[in-house]
This record gives sequence, structure tokens and C-alpha cells, in this order.
Amino acid sequence: MHIETLGRYQLVLSAMQSIQNGGWTAYAAVRSVTAPSAEDAEILPYQRVESDTLYASEAAAIESARSVALQAIASGARTKAS
Repeated sequence: MHIETLGRYQLVLSAMQSIQNGGWTAYAAVRSVTAPSAEDAEILPYQRVESDTLYASEAAAIESARSVALQAIASGARTKAS
């Protein structure tokens, strides 16, 4: 698991390897570190990103998770966990 702070946001990025085929799945969450309550802090709930995609490496999965997290920050939209 990778935790990064980007300004007032905390990005939680992780990858899990599949036992069946060795591919990697990506997970991400974004929280505001300046929100007044924990409920307001969640910008992107922890969830699997690009659910149909398997990555060849952990690094590639983390990079995809980072990209989704940055898009969530840019849009400012809250996304439901799937």
C-alpha cells in the first residue's frame, strides 16, 4: 500500500496480485486532510479501479490507481464504491 500526500489530499494506492493468473488489480482512495469531519473527508471511497483490467506489474497497477485518484481530485466528484 502506498500513501501519498498531495497538497490537502491523501491518496491511498494499492495493488493485489491474482493467484489464478498473476495479473495485478489496482485500488485507490482519496481523502481530504483538511475536512472538518471524517465523513466530509472522503473524496473517493476505497475501491477497485478499472474493474476489468489486470496489469502486468504492481507498479503499473499503482500508476493506474494514482491516475484515477488524480482524476477524482480534479473533478471534485464523489464516487460510489462498486
